[in-house]
Amino acid sequence: MKHLSLSPLLTLLALLAGAETAAGSLYSVPGAGEDLVGQPQLTTAAEEDTLVQIGRRYGTGYGAIRAVNPLVDAWLPGEGTEVMLPTWHILPQAKREGIVINTAEMRLYHYQSTAGDGPSEVGVYAISIGRQGRQTPLATAKVTRKARNPSWYPPESIRRDRAALGETLPTRVPPGPDNPLGSHALYLNLPAYLIHGTNRPLGIGMEVTNGCVRMYPEDIEYIYERVPVGSTVQIVHQPVKVGWSDDVLYAEVHAPLEWEQVGIEQRLQQARAAIAAAISDHPGFSVSWNQVEVAVLESSGLPVAVGPAWRVEADEQPAADDAARSHHEAAWR
Repeated sequence: MKHLSLSPLLTLLALLAGAETAAGSLYSVPGAGEDLVGQPQLTTAAEEDTLVQIGRRYGTGYGAIRAVNPLVDAWLPGEGTEVMLPTWHILPQAKREGIVINTAEMRLYHYQSTAGDGPSEVGVYAISIGRQGRQTPLATAKVTRKARNPSWYPPESIRRDRAALGETLPTRVPPGPDNPLGSHALYLNLPAYLIHGTNRPLGIGMEVTNGCVRMYPEDIEYIYERVPVGSTVQIVHQPVKVGWSDDVLYAEVHAPLEWEQVGIEQRLQQARAAIAAAISDHPGFSVSWNQVEVAVLESSGLPVAVGPAWRVEADEQPAADDAARSHHEAAWR
């Protein structure tokens, strides 16, 4: 078996898929020892499409779809342009229950049971998170209550920020089109932090909130009915995820967020540590460290097979020459 880099994978998928196919965000929870859900997909841009529109159509955020299509014009892809869809994921390293939020990839995973015997489905949703200086907190929390058409009571810190910009915020923003909480909200036992909808869906997949987690209106409406009060919410930050599928080890690497002071070498160290932990109980397992470097340099957010180390040309040379590595390093700055 040979690992395909991103460009050959795009070509193969184009041949296999042909026409546009949409994937839902609900997947069966994999069994023991399996960590991947979904599959890579291609779609074709229409004349009037932008990456933001395509992302919403397929339930993914702007940052994720931009990462897998770095050479596509975000605002005018062009009719007939092939667009990769980030619909293939390694599940975060967290207990598979309730809600798991990975801020590093700006995704929310919702585990639910359809048979009453452990989670059988997992929904994967794009989110927006806190901007630099107002980062979404990492914690394990609970859903304490839910509200349809919630009112927003802006914290004093936000009212001060808006006042500095010449904008006056009322102490209460009623339900309606001007309410940034959207139509549904899940309240947590973290003061002032919510999971909610939005009246600005174009910002999904970006670091733009005051710390809350925003979802597309249709996504929060869907999970609102399926998340009972008392549900666990695990908020983690995992820029490097590793996982198994059919005895093959994959690594999924995400580019640094705005607040992260991290370079390629640090991310490589994180990847090596995560892989070492994953293979600790697999004596003799062979890893392609060149493929690990490719995964870090690209930081596409797509799973990359890193072991076993197949005999391919990339394994006989450094993963990237000096010029290519310099290009990737510049993109991280």
